[in-house]
Amino acid sequence: MKRILFLTTVPPHTIEKYVSDDDWSNEMLPPLLSKRGASVTIKRWMDEDIIPFILDSDVITFLWAEDYIQHPIAFGEFLDAAKKAIETVEMGANRPCVVNHLDLVQWNMDKKYLLDMQRAGFDIPKTEIFDAEQFACTPGLHYRLQAFQLSGPIVLKPSVSASSNNTRLIPDISTPSADDVAYLELCVKGGLGSSLVVQKFEPAITTGEYSFVFVGEKLSHVMLKAPKNGEFRCQPQFGGEISRIPIADIAEATLSTVYSVFDTLKDWFGKGSTGEMGYVRIDGLVAEDRPFVLMEIEAIEPSLYLEMGGLEDMISLLLK
Repeated sequence: MKRILFLTTVPPHTIEKYVSDDDWSNEMLPPLLSKRGASVTIKRWMDEDIIPFILDSDVITFLWAEDYIQHPIAFGEFLDAAKKAIETVEMGANRPCVVNHLDLVQWNMDKKYLLDMQRAGFDIPKTEIFDAEQFACTPGLHYRLQAFQLSGPIVLKPSVSASSNNTRLIPDISTPSADDVAYLELCVKGGLGSSLVVQKFEPAITTGEYSFVFVGEKLSHVMLKAPKNGEFRCQPQFGGEISRIPIADIAEATLSTVYSVFDTLKDWFGKGSTGEMGYVRIDGLVAEDRPFVLMEIEAIEPSLYLEMGGLEDMISLLLK
């Protein structure tokens, strides 16, 4: 019997409140796996006895670990402890397999990974990432942002975040509003809980952000998340609409770039000492003169829209 451990951030008895309607497939995975003969455990990664549970499991997954970003330091310490414990087990049938493995999760939890992808040759928005708390006052941070871009729209967000949490679009950095200044003050005072990501606003977001979902080695399906009129955030909680796009409708140059991103991730993280890379969501924009602008890589607890495709592949991946 395959022993599968789902790691969560909230207690298991409240998890249903934290699984959104559009994440139905993630919610259904435990009972579907149980019906296939697996022994499924749902447990918080922050529980004091979590390491023994990990070592007594065959497969561990972060697909239910929503809200880990609320505890970035504790989560990082957990990853270190779990990696150390798993690596003490000899390679072979008794070593737990984490999907996705811990090196990939550590890399993916901070948006500094975007700079790694840029260095690897991929197109990302103009981006700088730095510690906002280094500035003694809000005007100092504002001056730094104008060094990045003198005027016009910019996007600010924490480097450890998800679902546009604490993300702000400043329409014109040369003349910030009172609310914009309040956000900058929050940054200076350490309210983000992580580094500050500064990005040039990409107008292509108005037509939507594409999500390319890979399960195992296969591109399973493509989703388009379109923001509502006047909004730059495309998540449903901000009025965004989500639809499936046939892979055949994606331009060849875009697909080629996305596959190249995936292949790079496989080269870097295909196998690790604690497990393997089993799923990933690659998000980006398609602009008129740029086939794919990489916006995010989601390899921890993303909505994979498995109800649209790939559910059986995910079940097979966790049961193998």
